[in-house]
Amino acid sequence: MSTIMVIAGGDWQIELIKKAKSMGHYVICSNLYKDSKGFKYADLGEVADVLDKQKNLEIAKKYSPDAVISDQSDIAVPTVAFLNEQLKLRGIGTKKADLFTDKSLQRKFCKENGICVPDFKLCESIDDAVVMLEKYKKIIIKPIDSQSSRGVYNITSRKQLEEKYKDTIGWSNRRKVFLAEEYVDGAEFTIDGLVINSHHYPLCISVKEMYPENPNISMMQSYSYTSDKYDYDLLRKTNRELIEAMGLPMGLTHCEYKFYKGKFYLIEAGARGGGSNLSGKIVPFMSGIDNYEYLIKEALGEPVDEEFVKNKEFSKKRYVIMRFFDFGEGTVEHIEGIEFLKNHPMLIDYQLEIKAGDELKEPAYGRLRPGHFIIGGDDKEKVIEEMEKILQKIKVVFK
Repeated sequence: MSTIMVIAGGDWQIELIKKAKSMGHYVICSNLYKDSKGFKYADLGEVADVLDKQKNLEIAKKYSPDAVISDQSDIAVPTVAFLNEQLKLRGIGTKKADLFTDKSLQRKFCKENGICVPDFKLCESIDDAVVMLEKYKKIIIKPIDSQSSRGVYNITSRKQLEEKYKDTIGWSNRRKVFLAEEYVDGAEFTIDGLVINSHHYPLCISVKEMYPENPNISMMQSYSYTSDKYDYDLLRKTNRELIEAMGLPMGLTHCEYKFYKGKFYLIEAGARGGGSNLSGKIVPFMSGIDNYEYLIKEALGEPVDEEFVKNKEFSKKRYVIMRFFDFGEGTVEHIEGIEFLKNHPMLIDYQLEIKAGDELKEPAYGRLRPGHFIIGGDDKEKVIEEMEKILQKIKVVFK
């Protein structure tokens, strides 16, 4: 039995904690809140802000873990890398962690290496961003190192910029600057993968449908091996070349692209799995590969079967939908249809934590979405049909 420290203990780290426990390991979890959900599944919970590297290092030195890991959290990546370096454990290194979490560094790397990204400018003030606005007429502003689309806005006027930039810059953690980028139109995709011995293996792809009221937040993601409209083999090749060029030695990846002018433009690349249990539930269902087992074994320095992943044949029929709810705004009186959702035979996972008395608003960023469900199977039309049934059954009645 090894001791594993998991940084972050929210909803999306529970599957990783459970996996480590099922493999026979002792799990310590650190997170900001005393009642963190992950603590219930770990052997031991310690309170520490994910961003507080020194506090987490104190905890790690107290228990001497054999591995420090996390998933589905961008802000945890630098802390995990720092602890692993300090404790001389296996990890991606702090320089790689910075490259995968600081969007300004990532954009600079891509530009220098001929990787398609939107034109961008690192900004300290409104005037810096106005240069991009005057050039492109429509831009997008974003923090350099946040997550869940916090502080991300489409901008078409100086007035909008003046209204939004303080929120954007407020979500930047490392330093108070932000990115202004050329707005790139087109379909948006996610691609999750696994790195073994510095070799990248793409495991699943989705195409996004965004909330009408907020085009920077995903409302639905549809996962399949192929597409009638887009070249997924090209996307897999593009992403493999990106990750290997960035030099990630191990771990999980989650990248997002837009298809623009016949090419896949990188929106962001993360050294962690996709959130909302994408990596915890959808990746193994779509690929047949236990990505968390690989992550844990590699972190511990245990041998892994790379040939199995390299030669794995993926199901061409498998289809998954992750659908976020869109109930509208108001004060919740009650919710209908929960039992139908819980007992659905195609259900893979769901989250719906709203209750009577809660005030629902249009989500300003991803973590404020009211919940979601994941269903899947080997019949695309059936999956779509059942998704529609669930949406008809699950209703929020407002006061």
